[in-house]
Amino acid sequence: MGLSRLVAFLTLLALLVVFAEGTYLLRWMTVLLFGLILAIILFGWELGLPQIGLEGGSSVTKRRDEVESLAKLIDRAKKGRVARGIIADMVVEIYSLTSENHGEVYRRLRSEPNEPLKLIMSDGDFLENLESALDAVEADLNED
Repeated sequence: MGLSRLVAFLTLLALLVVFAEGTYLLRWMTVLLFGLILAIILFGWELGLPQIGLEGGSSVTKRRDEVESLAKLIDRAKKGRVARGIIADMVVEIYSLTSENHGEVYRRLRSEPNEPLKLIMSDGDFLENLESALDAVEADLNED
């Protein structure tokens, strides 16, 4: 049942109860109760709150796994320079995190790229260049 049909149904039900009931206090209690239910429905819908399932299943939206996002990034890097730049930034972060002076290494590698960064940004077969660059990064890290 759509939201508009639900609102129309609750409004019709509230009007029937108000006019069918006999006492004044009962009418107002019904109006307040239906108003509260309507407010919960509308604000819950507007805020995008997850619906509570009766099966006990989780209604949490599944997020993309980090491995899947890296795979998609590598796939996009085969064709585009922006994705290659993002991967090059990740390699720069690897170097800066493994050094003692993070900022200096980061600035130096951004201004004067080393061999792995040049391989990543070079034209040609990206997957071969990436593999060679990661081998060079591993050799540099094992050297230290």
